Amino acid sequence: MPTCPACAADDKVAAMAQGSEPSAAPRSRVADALRVLRAHWAMFAALAGVCILGTALAVRFAMHREIAALESENNVLAARIEALASTPPAQWRRLSDRARGLLLAGLEHPDNDFRLLVIYAAPDSESRQYAAQFVDAARLVGIETRAREMAPAAAPETGLTIATAGAAPSGQAEKLKDIISSAGLDVRHVRWSKPAGDDVPVDFALFVGPKPW
Repeated sequence: MPTCPACAADDKVAAMAQGSEPSAAPRSRVADALRVLRAHWAMFAALAGVCILGTALAVRFAMHREIAALESENNVLAARIEALASTPPAQWRRLSDRARGLLLAGLEHPDNDFRLLVIYAAPDSESRQYAAQFVDAARLVGIETRAREMAPAAAPETGLTIATAGAAPSGQAEKLKDIISSAGLDVRHVRWSKPAGDDVPVDFALFVGPKPW
């Protein structure tokens, strides 16, 4: 059946109206949201400010705790360094007057004809200071002394040791050990490999290492 022109026009307008409804709904929702924001913008701004402030305080608190922990560690390290640096020589090993007297008496005894003593010190302040006392004692009785420093790898022993180049201690090495032992000091023998190019005409040396604890 043929359709009248007026009816067709009405159907077309109705179809266009229905097609515009989906796009009108989102615009309506956006408009409603904008109205809500305008009505309550002060509250939203306050909430945002509270969130920002809370985040800033939390970050600052965490940084403050970390800084405090680092400062505490630095203070502990500084105290240890100061204690080590301020350790007076009086607390280091020293030859007592009795030990020094017995050592001098043994070195200058006619039966002990030492012409040269090689004295090695470990590379630390206390060992150098202690070795210097033996150097002074030997030079005081006219014995030529050569003071040297040894590498840590070459001196695993601590305390006082008589190092010998041979498999068995020589006679003079035994005499030096007896002199030091008679002075009340703990001393023992160790094997010694003379450094390449070392031309000292002795087969033994006194090694002064760190104090054994």
